[in-house]
Amino acid sequence: MARYFKPGDRVQKRSGGPVMEVVKYVLEREPLVGEDLSDNEVECVWYNNGKRKTAVFDQRTLFKVDDAHGLFKS
Repeated sequence: MARYFKPGDRVQKRSGGPVMEVVKYVLEREPLVGEDLSDNEVECVWYNNGKRKTAVFDQRTLFKVDDAHGLFKS
């Protein structure tokens, strides 16, 4: 599957939530078999009450947000 985002893109979950920044794509692996499953997983970062949060999401659950609403824009 094609990659929808690049590092630095601002994204948000389709179901709502905070605006996040894409850090990188991570390879999903099957730990017991050791085989690579997909590269659809995106690591994102956001801030909640001044605390840095990170999580990994399937890229299909995210959409790109206008840069004017980014984390570090004033």
